Amino acid sequence: MSNEGIVKYDERGVMDGGTVGLPRKMNRDIWLKEVFPEWGTYLNYEIDTFEVKPGTGVLWYFGAMSCALKSQSGAVFLIDLYAGPSMFTHYSYDGVCKTCGAEKLYWIRTHPMVVDPWKFKRIDAVCVTHHHQDHMDFYTISAALQTSTCKFIAPPEAARRMKKNMGVPEDRLIVTDVGKSVQVEDMKIDFAPNYDVMASKTGFETPAPFEEVAVTYIFNTMGGTFAFLGDSLFHNGYRMVGENYDIDVVSMSMGNNAPGYTDKMSPWDVWRVAESLNAKVILPMHHDNWANCYEDPSYVEDIVSRKNRESRHPEMKTVILLPGGRYVHPDDMNIGRYVYPDNRELMDWRRSTEYGPDAMK
Repeated sequence: MSNEGIVKYDERGVMDGGTVGLPRKMNRDIWLKEVFPEWGTYLNYEIDTFEVKPGTGVLWYFGAMSCALKSQSGAVFLIDLYAGPSMFTHYSYDGVCKTCGAEKLYWIRTHPMVVDPWKFKRIDAVCVTHHHQDHMDFYTISAALQTSTCKFIAPPEAARRMKKNMGVPEDRLIVTDVGKSVQVEDMKIDFAPNYDVMASKTGFETPAPFEEVAVTYIFNTMGGTFAFLGDSLFHNGYRMVGENYDIDVVSMSMGNNAPGYTDKMSPWDVWRVAESLNAKVILPMHHDNWANCYEDPSYVEDIVSRKNRESRHPEMKTVILLPGGRYVHPDDMNIGRYVYPDNRELMDWRRSTEYGPDAMK
């Protein structure tokens, strides 16, 4: 029996749960196609059809450090989108292994795949903060190469690897130059300093200069600026960045660090960077996707609340997003924690078989 024509999908690519159990052909390939990504193309559809209101900036969070931005004109930007599986890294190459002495480290993926990198109707740029594979993602880059005419923006080391190993043509590459900027459609993107220690130690010839391996992207949206720091650790240099750039929203990597290494910023360091940048909103990220460095985001909420009470940046906000969540700035800066929609707007008591007008007949 053919797989097609039995399982029904709506316009968002969501499967009809009433048809999946019907007798039909099933094998591993069909299973993978129907089940992964777990969200199907629901989020692709939302990003494609969402209209950005004047005076706002819009971000979708995919888990880890993966995000998308959409501009007023409809341009779509993917930042550090990771579409890969769990993995391990090895001492001979990985900066985290080198610093802690582990022969191998195991990175078990915990967050769902909420977007399909092959199903975007529009991609204007794929932006990579550094060359770690959960940021310079082979699957995302391959999909964008084949399904769009987008540009690929990356610091020099990542750009070299994307060209040599992933087939990104030179005329589609934009190599970041710290202190400069680029205009893509109606979006100006500044290239600011980034202090990613682990990226500087990852590879076979290390350490490398920061500007060779990592960059901070600052997107100038109609609703304010969004800064993406990738996997940077705390550095005093962010005081300089905060004085040279006006930053409204900052995305930072946060997580638990087992004794012996520091791969993610602690909640206190997240606060210190945000304070240095004079940011209005903190979006802590990366705390939710690797089992070995999972961290409870309430820690950074508590720190920001305490600093507010001490009148140190009392206007600063923390927003905790969930994979698949949308953040609109400045509209959502006071939401605290994103909550998934519960479909209440779809309820119609008049049609209820339990309590509607025909329920007792």
